[in-house]
Amino acid sequence: MARPTGATRPPGRRDEVEERGLPGSVSLGHWGGVEVRAHWSVLLVVGLFATLLATSSLPQAHPGDTRAAYWLVAVATTVVFVFTLLAHELAHALVARAHGMRVKRITLWMLGGVTDLGGPSPTARAELFVALAGPAMSLVLGAVSAALALVVGTSGLVGTALVWLASVSVLLGVFNLLPGAPLDGGRVLRALMWWRYRDRDRATVVAAHAGRLLGYVLVAVGVLNTLSGYAEGLWLLLIGWFIISGANAERTAAGDTHLSGLTAADVMTPVAVPAFSWWTVEQLVAQLSPAHIAAGIFPVQDLDGRTAGVVTLADLERVPAAQRGIVRIDALAARHASPLVIDPDIDAAEVAARIRPLDGVAVVEQAGRPIGLVTTLELSRAVHLSALGWRTAPHDLP
Repeated sequence: MARPTGATRPPGRRDEVEERGLPGSVSLGHWGGVEVRAHWSVLLVVGLFATLLATSSLPQAHPGDTRAAYWLVAVATTVVFVFTLLAHELAHALVARAHGMRVKRITLWMLGGVTDLGGPSPTARAELFVALAGPAMSLVLGAVSAALALVVGTSGLVGTALVWLASVSVLLGVFNLLPGAPLDGGRVLRALMWWRYRDRDRATVVAAHAGRLLGYVLVAVGVLNTLSGYAEGLWLLLIGWFIISGANAERTAAGDTHLSGLTAADVMTPVAVPAFSWWTVEQLVAQLSPAHIAAGIFPVQDLDGRTAGVVTLADLERVPAAQRGIVRIDALAARHASPLVIDPDIDAAEVAARIRPLDGVAVVEQAGRPIGLVTTLELSRAVHLSALGWRTAPHDLP
């Protein structure tokens, strides 16, 4: 599965993730000039498939062999299957590079693999070819496995394993062609819609909606299978959840492209009232009015005027009326994780990439004191306005 990512990278922890890949993954070196990493969850897949093959599929299809033989063939088959997943992703990567796209890395994990591209496809044609490359490779490998099974004979243990490998490879190729993001079929759908409408954002929305629908269908089927006593239902539930999450991420990423060229100062909500750490809840509430609580979040300033945390309107409301003259703001701020503190001229798309995954908040500071807030609410508002052609001049900063 090929996944385009933004060309710019925010500073801080995201730099580390971009550099090292998915947390919990280790480098396996470079294949075809592309870094390959494997997440620890690959070991779960190897263990699960090897166990199913050694204890169920192989003994049922070819009874009479020793337990050691079953396990030897099962482990070898599962390892070869992991290499077919790698071949699937390498096909994406090599075709992407042939179209002038940068490939960051390939990461293998529990549900297959992900090819991280350095940015979106330059054309609908490139998008189509990159998307089709992976499933095509899986189908070819399935055909090769089937041919080898016929050569060695399907009645033997190795032939049985090759039939399983052929079946799984073909299933992987066909499943990935289902028309919904983030699957390869969703990329094919987006490429076709992009070609038809000449609008990549519109095409992404169509593919994301299709992906969400597909995900919900898989979740529903998974629930029914689980309730009927089939363990495979849990796997369908997991895949369905992954597809829904991926489709939502695709939709959000498409919207965030409209933030390009905007800064944190352009999209922030200015701080209308200070919230000093030594104030009581009663003192802060006395300063508030409907015009001051658009975001419902207040940056807390310490004795030096710097950001010491945040409090929300809900935090204030939860304090009993009898204690509002006693409870200090810093005590409420301590309940929250430290907010992201950013400069006003940082790119808004970078801010979005850092706070969206955590549904967090960024405090905009200038000259060492907070001047504004950026939350997912401000980002969503800016995306919609920008899509309508709006561009704002920066706020008058103090």
